[in-house]
Formats: sequence, structure tokens, C-alpha cells
Amino acid sequence: MKNSELSHIQPSPLSTERIFDCYLFINPIGKQCYHCEQEVMKFIERTPYKVHVHFIPFHNFKSVTQYMKNNQLNNKNIDLRNEIYTKIYDACLSYKAALLQGKKLGRAFLMELQTQLHLLHKEYTPELLQEIIQTIGLDEKMFYEDKSSKLVHQEYERDQQIAQEMMVESNPSLVIFDNLNQQFGVILHENISADMIEHVCENLHHAIDKCPKKTQKHQPCCVIKMVH
Repeated sequence: MKNSELSHIQPSPLSTERIFDCYLFINPIGKQCYHCEQEVMKFIERTPYKVHVHFIPFHNFKSVTQYMKNNQLNNKNIDLRNEIYTKIYDACLSYKAALLQGKKLGRAFLMELQTQLHLLHKEYTPELLQEIIQTIGLDEKMFYEDKSSKLVHQEYERDQQIAQEMMVESNPSLVIFDNLNQQFGVILHENISADMIEHVCENLHHAIDKCPKKTQKHQPCCVIKMVH
């Protein structure tokens, strides 16, 4: 992985305290991703260790197919595929724009969006977006200016590059590093639960020794190397 692309998400500095950095790659409107986020937060609440968590939007044609299959939609319908692709892309940009008003508001935006979609079963529409902006107290003018800005689009593209260099293929995917071994991390593509995250963190050094290196697609658990 290139240092230039990952410089702003380096694992925490080495210290006597064990610290984990978790990078969850998500589709902001995906139900599976919503459930995985809940599991990550559950892990954070019960672990004795300090955890830095980062929710990173990841979007490609494969994620569209995955979303459509999960929602039992006809993934051969080209018009519908284009519509879904546009919705996911728009949601990614919206989340990045909300983050520019602070991590707290960015996280609140994502949580409220997912609540509206997955608990209240609403559709992702401009009207829903407007409702969420007002509910969580975002600066509306700033939000829409940021969403269409070059900066937000660059940040979105940087996220896609980070996903590629961390060998993320689908979402949700979780990459875990700790400050005791900053060079290697473990990536989970399946079974992302609080129990599994806890198990991986408790046994991270053993996992790095035993898990296969990331050499092919569809490996449920494997090791990736970060180049400093």
C-alpha cells in the first residue's frame, strides 16, 4: 500500500497502552453494513482497550450487485442498476459532506440515515435527505455546497483508493490494526460480529502468524501489510 494514500489514517502511535484502529468499509444505505456498524459499536462498548473506529464509504459495481441481491432486486435490470448506483454514490457524497461539519455530526448523519432507511423503511430521496439535515442540525447551505465541491469528490475518491490498497473487495469489510504491530493488519469480509472482532483483537498477533496472506479474492479472513 502506498504511504501517500494512507498517511492520514496511520495506526495510532506506539505506546504502552494497547490501541486498536478499526476501518469499516460500508455502503451507507446497505442494511448489512448497518448491522455490522452496530456490532462494531457493541465491541467498543465492552472492550477494555481503546479503539479508534473509522467508517469509510466504499462503492463500486460489485457493491451495487451485492446490494441488489441482498434486497432481492433484479440485478439484470440496467435502469434499476443505474438508479441504485446513483443512490449509493449520492449517499457516500452526502456522508462525506456531513463529516466536514465535524465527526460528531457526520456520525449523527449516518446513524439517522440508516434509522430512516432500515428501521422506518423509508426510501432514499432528496426529501429524506432534507429531513435528516434538519433533524440533526446540519448547516444546510454549507452541506449542499460541500457535497458538490471538488474537496468532497476528492475525499470520496481517496476512500476508494484506500479500499483498493487495503484489498477491500466488498462491503461490509473490517480492517483491524493495533499499535503493537503497525505493519500488519487483519481484514474480515464475513462474520463481522462483536464476538468475532473481540476474538481477532485478543489474538491479533496469533492471527497474523496463522491467517493466510491476502493473495486471492473471497478470503473471509486474511492478513494485509501496511507499507510505511
